[in-house]
Amino acid sequence: MNRLLMIVGLCLCAIVQAILPPWLAMGQAKAPLLLAGVVYYALTRGTLQMAEAAMLGGLLQDSLGPIPLGFSVVAFAGVAILIHQFQDRIFADSFLTHVLTGFMAPVLVSIILYVLLVSGGYRAGVPFSFVMSKTLGMSLLGLVTFPLVFRFIRASEERLGIQSLRRANG
Repeated sequence: MNRLLMIVGLCLCAIVQAILPPWLAMGQAKAPLLLAGVVYYALTRGTLQMAEAAMLGGLLQDSLGPIPLGFSVVAFAGVAILIHQFQDRIFADSFLTHVLTGFMAPVLVSIILYVLLVSGGYRAGVPFSFVMSKTLGMSLLGLVTFPLVFRFIRASEERLGIQSLRRANG
């Protein structure tokens, strides 16, 4: 049931992310809803389910845009692994955690993607200033959307009687 909810939740995040209009003033930034779902699972689940969420979220992210398939998987996995390493030191239910990860995770994903795309020769000619404005826009949108996605997934789990590993173990 955990995995089914994860798949449905990430697919809903992808649909809403695709429907929402981009923030034109900030480099056409879109709300990082998929990344929020992946970070939620990195904070509240074990390594296997965190990796599954990062792979599914990355594949869905790549299918929504012009980035070649698999690049976002690497970026999402890198951020998820970093956050998962500190899982026992972070309060997963804290609003402050949601806001801070909402601001920082898009920055890390953007930097990883930019390095991967430039080193692969896919983004020659894209100005770094455009990437940074889009990153800032995604981070500002992440401040708002991460707490909403976290609350939505947590509420869905509670209604279905699913407990996170953190709650079940401690």
